[in-house]
Amino acid sequence: MKCFADKGTGISALKLAALLGLAAAIQVAGADMALAQGSGGGSGAFAPLQTAVQMIVDFITGPFGRLLAIIAVIGLGFLAFAGRLSWFTAGAVIVGIGLVFGAPTIVDEMIAAVGQ
Repeated sequence: MKCFADKGTGISALKLAALLGLAAAIQVAGADMALAQGSGGGSGAFAPLQTAVQMIVDFITGPFGRLLAIIAVIGLGFLAFAGRLSWFTAGAVIVGIGLVFGAPTIVDEMIAAVGQ
């Protein structure tokens, strides 16, 4: 399979993958000194990623998630009012709400049980 065919001379996909892998390895090997300068506690190479993921968690467990949970419970109420409520669905919604909003506490307890 030819990736970049140019008048009969081309780079095969395997050669291209090897070249990209070598470039990535050189980048990783050269970054160890810069990464070693981070002191943890939110600084370092993964600080932007940690911030982005924390924003997602705050979004889901914050006011937006609370509003979604309220809408889900209202939906359960309408289903019950119409006589179409499945207790399996109601249980799944309630357990799901508990897991979403209890996730930080559950994870903290699991970490405390194992030890740091």
